[in-house]
Amino acid sequence: MIFRLAGKKLWIFSFLAEALLAVSCASAPKTVLSKEVHDIYEPEDSGIAIAVDNTGQKKNKDYPFFFKIDQQIMNLIENGSPDSLKKAYMEIKAIDDTSEDQIKILYYIEASIMQMVWPSERFDVEVPALSSQNAYSGAINSAREQIYDMSTGNGDFLAVVLPSLVVTQTSDVSSFFADSQSALKKALEKAPDSVLVNYLLGVLYTKHGEPKKALGFFERAWRGAAENKETNLAYLTCLYECDRYAEANSLLGTAMIRFPQEISFNKLKARVAFAAGDYVTAEDNINRVLQKDPNDLDSFLFRARILVEKEDYIHAASLLDVYARQDSSSKEYLLLRSRLQLDWSHNIPAVMETVSQALVNYPGDKDVLLFAAKVSNVTGMDINGKSADEYAEAVLAKSPGDKEGVQYAIEGLVRRKMWDKAYGYSSAFIKLDNISREMLLKHIEICLALGKNDEAWNTVVPIYKKDAKNEDVLQAYINVLSSIGKTSEAMSLINELLSSAPSKMKSYLYYRRSILQSRESDKLSDLRSSIIAYPRNSDALFSLYEVYYKKQDYRKAQYYLKQVVALRPNDAEIISLNEKLSAYLK
Repeated sequence: MIFRLAGKKLWIFSFLAEALLAVSCASAPKTVLSKEVHDIYEPEDSGIAIAVDNTGQKKNKDYPFFFKIDQQIMNLIENGSPDSLKKAYMEIKAIDDTSEDQIKILYYIEASIMQMVWPSERFDVEVPALSSQNAYSGAINSAREQIYDMSTGNGDFLAVVLPSLVVTQTSDVSSFFADSQSALKKALEKAPDSVLVNYLLGVLYTKHGEPKKALGFFERAWRGAAENKETNLAYLTCLYECDRYAEANSLLGTAMIRFPQEISFNKLKARVAFAAGDYVTAEDNINRVLQKDPNDLDSFLFRARILVEKEDYIHAASLLDVYARQDSSSKEYLLLRSRLQLDWSHNIPAVMETVSQALVNYPGDKDVLLFAAKVSNVTGMDINGKSADEYAEAVLAKSPGDKEGVQYAIEGLVRRKMWDKAYGYSSAFIKLDNISREMLLKHIEICLALGKNDEAWNTVVPIYKKDAKNEDVLQAYINVLSSIGKTSEAMSLINELLSSAPSKMKSYLYYRRSILQSRESDKLSDLRSSIIAYPRNSDALFSLYEVYYKKQDYRKAQYYLKQVVALRPNDAEIISLNEKLSAYLK
């Protein structure tokens, strides 16, 4: 016979057979009906099924089912840390009758939490067999099957929390996220310091792609169970995912001493060091991982990534060749392979092929879209018929504030001379914090193209005052001086810099001075000096083409234009001019 307490009433129901109740539940990754509730209860009652002894008396008003268990023991279980669960177990053992269903079910709950949430902890408990299923064990068993069981109701703390054990068993929490979040926050109202609930909430938010929301919960769980591997790894990983590298690195030292055999901390140390630009430490830690587990493909590929950043391309290429024997289609592999092809071998056709494959394998993936945008900007070529800004805007559609996406969109639009649209992005972008000098200079270029000379001047002056010796800043400053009519100041600065400038900068200075010259002979002289200083200055070569084309010396014009084509093989405008001139000269 099964009983249920509802307020001050005792409702008694007898069952001839089990009722199969279809109860809505959320599951991941598949939809499965939740476990059956073994009672019937009134609509206003949201409790769970309980069994009551003949006396009907209870010591614990918060837990009608566990009425014989002191609330202090239940508080330990509510805390849910490994130490609290072990202490609760020892105190339960002191209770006389361990054959009671209450005791058996508490053992089952404790053992299940330890197995599912704290698997690194030793908890050598022989759990007695349950004579029948009940709501608590049903919720746990559903969680093991990746089902969020909504049938427990919210009659007590454990009934609210246990269904959320499912977050430790699946990577996809989307189908039950709202229900689990609501239940766990309700549980925190009763036990705000519960290590178990804080940890489960952190896992829930992390798997929902919200590490910043997870961080506070992981920190509280870690502070309540600092000796536990799972709380340490979760909190430190979350710090890393929230870009708080210094804090993560500081705490990793203690964690690695506390857990010397756990290579997961070496893996995390490698990633934190890599993110901070410390490639030596990153490589040292990932090598330790590979010494213990040579077959760890993720770490093997991460080592190749470190070598690419160190520009040790030969060894990186060898590692990628070995990795490709096991997997040549993973996202990380394709992105690293294309990096080598772009930065090392400069094999543009191969880069295009590899990036195209990544786009096919991982359509809509943020990392792939951003890299495709980068490659398009660097090469000046569309990929699969799309430009850099189109790939970047696909990222921005989902993540409007993504700085890298905005940067690539601006660069792509500038390359295509879509100045108005580029200005829309750029004018908003430069108002953000910690904007790179490169993007500020790009904004100046856009302003000059649109005739917004005052804005260009107001932007370049603070940069020039801060770093007047930087060549890019100097060039931008001279460009703006020329555009706003301060010709004499621009000419004076150019003449001052020419004597000590390195060859590439000297080429730029001669080119800019040629623009300011009023006589054609002086202009030609400066352009020739520019080419002598740096023969690959495509701007100077194009200016020579324009001079000779205007003089109708088409052969000389073509000579210089062909050199521009060789330097800018993907510039559609230049190619078109060359084709027209070639056709005219036939």
